[in-house]
Amino acid sequence: MNQQHTSSRFAAACGAAFAVLLFVAAGDGGYAPLREVVAMVALGLAIPFLWEVGRVLRGPSADSAGLAGAAVAAGVAGIVIKMASGAPEVALHEAGLRSGTPAYEALSKLAEATTVISLVPLAVFCGLTAVVALGSGTLPRWLAIGSGVTAVALVGNSLVVGASFVPAVLVFLLWSLLTSIHLVRVGSPRGARAAATAQ
Repeated sequence: MNQQHTSSRFAAACGAAFAVLLFVAAGDGGYAPLREVVAMVALGLAIPFLWEVGRVLRGPSADSAGLAGAAVAAGVAGIVIKMASGAPEVALHEAGLRSGTPAYEALSKLAEATTVISLVPLAVFCGLTAVVALGSGTLPRWLAIGSGVTAVALVGNSLVVGASFVPAVLVFLLWSLLTSIHLVRVGSPRGARAAATAQ
């Protein structure tokens, strides 16, 4: 049981690490090899966090298992697509392409479009998380509502194809950070006792 609590808390903590590292990696928006590596590490850490959110959403009953599984699948798909968006940017800089050339512009637009496309499955993840959490109470109401708001922001941002600025990602990072902190606290022995007492 202690090992399960430890693994759950680690997976939950990955959400905070993901949010902070990806925010730092974004920097001023320019390209730097080290920041690309940090961004890939951050995105990798998002996967165990999404798994933990799905585990919490499933709860003790199997009623929400289907939607929780779909939410995790959508979230992981969004993260993988976001990972893929880094490839064109790395390619254009490693090839030494100059700004303004057709090849540079094509790869740059491909990176931007891939990032925007990744917002759609992330919006599905947030939307399903909100629906399940509001119905089952597996997450606090404020986090469930926040997930719904994040889903709306992600959908809105995804409509702007080729956008170089995606503020909805910042909203998603904030929600991930807050959810991570909550899950880590609840996963601690003291938090678990408090939750059990509240129920």
